[in-house]
This record gives sequence, C-alpha cells and structure tokens, in this order.
Amino acid sequence: MPRIFVAIPLPPDVASALARAIPSSPALRAVAPELLHVTLVFVGALPEGRVGEVTAAAAAAGGTPFTVTLGPLGRFPPSGSPTVVWAGLGTAAADVEQLGARLRKELARRNVPFDRKPLQPHVTLARVRERAGPAEVAAVASALGGTAISSGLSFQADAIHVMESALGRGGPRYTTRSELPLRDIRRV
Repeated sequence: MPRIFVAIPLPPDVASALARAIPSSPALRAVAPELLHVTLVFVGALPEGRVGEVTAAAAAAGGTPFTVTLGPLGRFPPSGSPTVVWAGLGTAAADVEQLGARLRKELARRNVPFDRKPLQPHVTLARVRERAGPAEVAAVASALGGTAISSGLSFQADAIHVMESALGRGGPRYTTRSELPLRDIRRV
C-alpha cells in the first residue's frame, strides 16, 4: 500500500536557498532540498484504490494562491533537546492552517483515515541524529538562535500535491500522484 500525504512542495531555487540556512553540524541529518515541502496532512498507508479519494478531497478543499515568506528557523520540541530543525512560514501559517483544516474536513467526509495530530505549519530542514552526543545537541540548539534565513526568501503557493512516500535505505523518495492548482480548485 502506498504511503500518502498532501503537501505544498517548495520550488527548487527556494529549496536550495533554504537548505543553505541549515546550521552546519555533524549532529544534523539535513533533508535533501528536492524533498522540502509543507505538509498539509499525512494520510499514511492507504489501499491503492482509495488514493483517488485523497485527490478528490484535495480538490474539494479549495483555495486560492498565497505567498509564503520563510522564516524564522525553529525546532521541535521548543525546549530541551531538539530533534527537528524547521523553517517557519511567517504570516502564511494561517493560510496553511485554513487549507489544512478544509482538507481534513473533506478527508473525514470521505472516511479516509489520516493523522489527526494538530497541524503545525513548517518546513522540516533537518533531524538531529540519534547518536548525537549532548554537546552536539546543545550546539545545534545554540546555533538556531543565531541562524537567519535571508530576508525575502518566499514563493507563491499555487498548487497542492498528493504525494507518495517510499522509504528506502538512502532515505525517503517522494512521487507526485496528482497536482492540484489552487487557482483552479473549486469548493464543493
């Protein structure tokens, strides 16, 4: 069964620039620029015959394009030892939350199971390696306070993608199953 999620992928030039903002540390495992995205909802393993229902839900969720200005950098959890380094979405976080809420409503209406954890709009940039020592983890936490994203790093979110994630030894591989331009989506 394919592992499915719905996301807004970052344009290649923006993703490359954002990847350069990641603090340099042997404790971090950076996400490849071509994999950077904003997750709207994670569905998980789904029978192939139901993937079309996810696409229909995404189409019904509707929306118009909006601008995403990236920054600042942050981490999960917000205190203690970080496990994830992320970039915020600025004022577009509200747009992402609204789009995500509509999408979740449409998935629920179709009885498509999905991860119901609250949506926290962000772009995951790196994960802290499990074998990182306390000093390395502390250095990552400290570096985040002094790392800035170049001002004006933004893009137009004009489509959402239904994606398939295949896990492998070299990390995940994402394949777009369908692309839905926001300007063409009509609410049902």
